[in-house]
Amino acid sequence: MKPLTIKLPQNQIQYDIEFIDTYKSVQDILEKQINKRMYLLVTDENVYTKSPFFQKDINKYKNEVLVLPAGESEKNWNTVEKILDKAFALELDRSAVFIVVGGGVYGDMVGFAASIFMRGVPFVQVPTSLLAMVDSSVGGKTGFDSKHGKNLIGAFHQPEKVICSTNFLETLPEVEIKNGLCEMIKHGIIASPEHFNDLQRLGRDYTKSKKFDIEKLKPLIKDSITIKKNIVEQDEKEAGIRGHLNLGHTFGHAIEHLSNFKIPHGQAVAMGCVMATKFACGKGFCDQKLIDQIKEIFELFDIPTTCEFSEDEIFNAMTHDKKKKDGIIRLILPREIGKVEYYSIK
Repeated sequence: MKPLTIKLPQNQIQYDIEFIDTYKSVQDILEKQINKRMYLLVTDENVYTKSPFFQKDINKYKNEVLVLPAGESEKNWNTVEKILDKAFALELDRSAVFIVVGGGVYGDMVGFAASIFMRGVPFVQVPTSLLAMVDSSVGGKTGFDSKHGKNLIGAFHQPEKVICSTNFLETLPEVEIKNGLCEMIKHGIIASPEHFNDLQRLGRDYTKSKKFDIEKLKPLIKDSITIKKNIVEQDEKEAGIRGHLNLGHTFGHAIEHLSNFKIPHGQAVAMGCVMATKFACGKGFCDQKLIDQIKEIFELFDIPTTCEFSEDEIFNAMTHDKKKKDGIIRLILPREIGKVEYYSIK
């Protein structure tokens, strides 16, 4: 596949998203990208022990690699500090580059660490989960969780390259494929009836076989990333249209927080998309048909769309959402597939 290029001319930033078939090609591109610079490569225990990327040449990144525990519970300041401590131990300077080979949890944290180390160094994303490929690795949002909520501390810091290889998906459990599909479906809802329909067909195939065909998924991954790329290029700092990407997230982040992150991000977004559509229907934005459409596509993939928490609990948890403005919660509500808009509630 040809690479995609994100262009942010207002900041004179441009970088490629490469689509790579083999682990060897990923390593070759990484080596070329690092060039002669000093570097720190960060990954988590799951990727390090299970992915052939590391198993093929375990000593290749022996000295410069930092392996940390996996999981959303690790997405905190203590982990960011471990990343920075390793960078100082390696005596990195402002000419160094950070590399992350992992999912969205570490992509966000390594990007944030890069944004503050020596007042900012470049970093490279090698996403290993479907969710990271189609969402967190693209667009420059970085950060970590706090006791007050998800991703409330962070910065915009664009990567200098994203290297996307679907080979990493082969070692993922099915639940992680579904998490990524939730964000892909969201992209279809907010911007592309065609993408929504393509995913619907994939869902019908899954319903019949209960297996994912990665080859059929590959082109849809690029389509999904293209939707996000086009939005980010128009609005890097979320002043307008980029906020559309938050469909389902205000509800979803509240659900994640209430579950102590036992409900994974993708599933929480699916629940949030359905809740947002029901809320929109109640406000006259859409009708029951849209609720049924959106609920059905998630259910084709056996993705749950309800949770045990009450509306009151969820709305209370939403008061800490970072997307508030002047004390007002700003929701993204769908009118039809491919069309959403802002709605403010106090």
